[in-house]
Amino acid sequence: MHLLDIVHLVALCIFPNVVLAQVTGSGTTTRYFDCCKPSCGYTGKATFASGSGPVQSCDIHDNPLTGFDAQSGCNGGTAYTCSNQTPWAVSDTLSYGFAATYIAGGSEASWCCACYELTFTSTSIAGKKMIVQSTNTGGDLGANQFDLAMPGGGMGIFDGCTAEWGTPSGGWGAQYGGISSRSQCDSFPAALQPGCYWRFDWFQNADNPAVTFKQVTCPAALTAKSGCVRADDSISEQPTGPAIVPTYGSTALASSSVASSSTADTSMSAAPSTSSSAVSSSSSSSIATSTQITSSSAISSSSSSSISTSTQGTSPSTAIVSSTTSSKTSAVATSATPTPTLKPATPYGQCGGKTWTGTTLCGAGYSCQASDAYYSQCRPIPGLSGVSAYGQCGGIGWSGGTTCRPGYTCKVGNPYYSQCLPV
Repeated sequence: MHLLDIVHLVALCIFPNVVLAQVTGSGTTTRYFDCCKPSCGYTGKATFASGSGPVQSCDIHDNPLTGFDAQSGCNGGTAYTCSNQTPWAVSDTLSYGFAATYIAGGSEASWCCACYELTFTSTSIAGKKMIVQSTNTGGDLGANQFDLAMPGGGMGIFDGCTAEWGTPSGGWGAQYGGISSRSQCDSFPAALQPGCYWRFDWFQNADNPAVTFKQVTCPAALTAKSGCVRADDSISEQPTGPAIVPTYGSTALASSSVASSSTADTSMSAAPSTSSSAVSSSSSSSIATSTQITSSSAISSSSSSSISTSTQGTSPSTAIVSSTTSSKTSAVATSATPTPTLKPATPYGQCGGKTWTGTTLCGAGYSCQASDAYYSQCRPIPGLSGVSAYGQCGGIGWSGGTTCRPGYTCKVGNPYYSQCLPV
């Protein structure tokens, strides 16, 4: 039996179910993305809600695995991080994502699949918030450390990305810190680009910012990607909010990304010690390189790095319709001038603003409303009956509306969450 397998079995004995307490405190952040199977993807790490299980893993082709017994690809197995477990912006001041964590006084039994609201207290993003779900840990992490999973953030101790994604021989940047400019994200697999761009856009290429943190109920948008919901502990662990939260796009992010990527931070953190965990142990990274995903906005949205997931915003597509007319006086057919046909923006997608060249149309039940001179968004028309698009409409313990607005139907996402999705 491999040493890491033995460590994994020992962990199950050392960390049985424990009495859990909601935690708060001050901590540090680093970054990584090693593509290995998340540590919280094994059974026995924590107590999960009925119908839920450990963190979802994927095979080498990024297809979700149906069981939890497969060993990590970083340990000779077949399981890897799924590409959708990557960060994305919810607003100018809030992002969602995933992290490897180590909380002082706790163990994986108390933090696996728990969510924490981080408030950044240093660097250019001071005041911004990020809610992360803990999906991993690492022997190289210090007390109250959150190693944020972002493609291109540095592989650290382990490298599962070469096997899963065919990483170039030079890797994705430095072992600790990763890539150093936004343009390097362009060569990443499409599924990982948005999470890579997020680092340089919303995150402004911040270098290991300090945080204050508190445990919070997980947003359904995170648990829908990880597949992991904890049993109630010191707080209710029933996921809240919609299971699908589009990536927020704003021209302000584009301008900030230019500034941050032009001054890429190259400070390095100390190399971590080798971890003896069965699951991938994340490594702290310091070189700042990040990238922002964008939704239907003027900013381009690519995919992010290896482990995480990414919610990729999509720009409205333009269909070119060409028509031809035959001339009676000539046997030559002439093409008419192509006419662009724009589709309505997605709910909460961008629909206007200075420099905006995309669609200005919104779908049924939505109108284009200005946030400022540079950004207008498709928002629900006040007064319409029924649950709004992508809103919750059912699930265990749900006491709100169950009828969706016209054009949407209530579909089950998991036992705890049903959502109004387009018909």
